[in-house]
Amino acid sequence: MTGRADLHLHTRCSDGSYEPRELVRLAHDLGFTVIAVTDHDTMSGVDDAAEEGVALGVRVIAGVELSTIDADMDTHILGLFVDHRNPALVQLTERAASERRERLVRMRKMLKDLGLDLSAEDVASDMEGGTVGRVHVAEALVKHGMTGSISEAFIRYLGRNRPAYVAKWSPVPEECCRVIHEAGGVAVFAHPGDVVDEQKIERMADAGCRAIEAYYPTYSKGLTETYVKIAQKLGIGVSGGSDCHGSRKGRVFIGSITLPMEHVDDLEKRRGPARVER
Repeated sequence: MTGRADLHLHTRCSDGSYEPRELVRLAHDLGFTVIAVTDHDTMSGVDDAAEEGVALGVRVIAGVELSTIDADMDTHILGLFVDHRNPALVQLTERAASERRERLVRMRKMLKDLGLDLSAEDVASDMEGGTVGRVHVAEALVKHGMTGSISEAFIRYLGRNRPAYVAKWSPVPEECCRVIHEAGGVAVFAHPGDVVDEQKIERMADAGCRAIEAYYPTYSKGLTETYVKIAQKLGIGVSGGSDCHGSRKGRVFIGSITLPMEHVDDLEKRRGPARVER
């Protein structure tokens, strides 16, 4: 298979700034032939993106990004090549979305106690059923003149250990990996970090991750090569993508990363319910 691949992209269905169809058009214009839509805790943008992909000749892989807790740390797992209508996976994402909505209620109450009164409409007026996160609260604070920037909102109120921070519910990695594989996908340990923690990678592989995200915008060539070598050592695959959120992270990262197509082919071979022995 030839072409360009980016297997980590977000849309407005979670915390990206592009509509699903708009994202596919942008990917097409940049020469991508394979992309994955991997919104947080929702797959509601997959159908529109896939339909646009068919029209433009871009293969759209159904994906999702799930939050888990490993050693008390927020750890993300990508599900790629999933059946986005699989009942168990849908149930898991709906639970996560429901917990996010409850989290929003608690954050709004804490902000109100601080004198910052936001309504649910203020925060999620344009979400149309998508998942809501802290970035949407931060944007509402900026829109209503309560902070000067999104970064200020996190520093003063929404970041960890700040007065309006609420930890989100997360399943364990083993559950996420199991559900992803039952849905015909492959679980990928997302953005393992700028500092290599080989023990954590091994834990995530033991939990069921069949690949690691070795290609990422903040990684040097040397760090990517290190992650690829660790993957080879553990007998797991390699993935990668820009983690593009559009304008929400200050830089439009799509186009900054190209995953070699041989890794896409290998990842697809690793999908499915069967346990891969290491």
